[in-house]
Amino acid sequence: MICPGCESSNEMAYSVLSNGLICLEPGCGFELEMDGCEALEILEPAEALVACA
Repeated sequence: MICPGCESSNEMAYSVLSNGLICLEPGCGFELEMDGCEALEILEPAEALVACA
């Protein structure tokens, strides 16, 4: 995912503390918050997904 903050094409990391994606580029620190269901869609393969209420 391209970081919307610094436009780096490096991967963003998932943070379980904030439930969001964080840019790992030094000096950026952009964070994209998301709810639990959105995080599951990004982190789990399609076959492993279960319905979120």
